Amino acid sequence: MQSQQRRPDPGLEPWIHSYRRYRFGPDDPAVLTLLPGTGAELWLGADGSARLLCPRRRMLRIARPALPVFVVRFHAGALPQFCSLPLSELVDRVTPPARAWPGTDGLWTRIGRADFDAQCEQAGRFLRGRLRTEPELERMRRLARRMFADSAGFVLGEHAAEAGVDRFGLSRRFHASQGVTAKLFHRLCRFEKFFRDAAFQPRPALAGLAWEHGYCDQSHLHRDALAFGGQPPARLLRDPALFLFYSPLAGVQASLSPERWPSKG
Repeated sequence: MQSQQRRPDPGLEPWIHSYRRYRFGPDDPAVLTLLPGTGAELWLGADGSARLLCPRRRMLRIARPALPVFVVRFHAGALPQFCSLPLSELVDRVTPPARAWPGTDGLWTRIGRADFDAQCEQAGRFLRGRLRTEPELERMRRLARRMFADSAGFVLGEHAAEAGVDRFGLSRRFHASQGVTAKLFHRLCRFEKFFRDAAFQPRPALAGLAWEHGYCDQSHLHRDALAFGGQPPARLLRDPALFLFYSPLAGVQASLSPERWPSKG
């Protein structure tokens, strides 16, 4: 797969991770696999195809596109601030974006067929016009981002106490905003960060990395790997089909030496 990537303008950076353009080749898997995660992606194909992806509880599988695809990648917890449709109706589905944003059918075809510079500009203009800044949406996005940033040690009850709110009420509000429970979202944060870290270690020692990312032991990690990836962690990390859409965690590139949790194998 060949890819291009660009960051959004500063006004969108808290919500949008990146704009991307993928061009797949015959050596790429015929069926693409997206693991459950914390963000969302909007895929717009040069063939006119358009889909909004928000996997949380299960993997999504997509036939390899024959033509290039432009992708908007949303940060963890950010999608509700652009879309009035409840996230519970988008989670674990491949959704036509015209359903999330009615009246926009022609827009997706125009963006999908443009060159990369024009795609980024048009997508940014659309997103700036759709950004909702209601305080409750922003509070839940910030909570999602804190879960992701502090996934190894985050405790919802402690966060609620710091904010002076009821933990159960906060959990209900998060579920209403994000379409999944705070507990599941926290598990996804921990698993996603473990996977992105381990995937780019030359010889990862799973026990050490599991502990570093907040897992009690390897059996704890094993359960999440089976739940979200359908395979034990060691086998999941050997599956090249799952590496197409992941990049190293920010700040981890400098510590890729075997001395960091060295493998015994």
